[in-house]
Amino acid sequence: MTCVQECSWGDQPCGLFVETNKERITHHLFHWHGVKGKTLCKFEDCPKAAMKSLGRHVETVHYTTALECAYCGEQSSRTDALRRHLLTCKVYIASKASAKKAGRKFSPKDARKLVYGYIVPARDAT
Repeated sequence: MTCVQECSWGDQPCGLFVETNKERITHHLFHWHGVKGKTLCKFEDCPKAAMKSLGRHVETVHYTTALECAYCGEQSSRTDALRRHLLTCKVYIASKASAKKAGRKFSPKDARKLVYGYIVPARDAT
């Protein structure tokens, strides 16, 4: 299963549904709307700042995705914000210290990606 959102690109919304991940969004904006390089965001009510990573911007700002810390449940909008959070997450730090004290290898848990939109079968589902 995958999550999709309807494209609402500015003055020329195409009405297509796009997977809510930055690579698929970037691919869609390039192939359907001719967007490439540093560009202004054309979603309604956006501050219209030019940005290099428009796919990441659309995914985290307009398509409401988040990452949830596997240790405390705090939500971050991007992976870099989650990495910064882990530096101060008390539960994460305690888990890491406990593993070290017991002489075990610490393997961090993966964050959960939270997406909002329509859930549909994935392209390569069997």
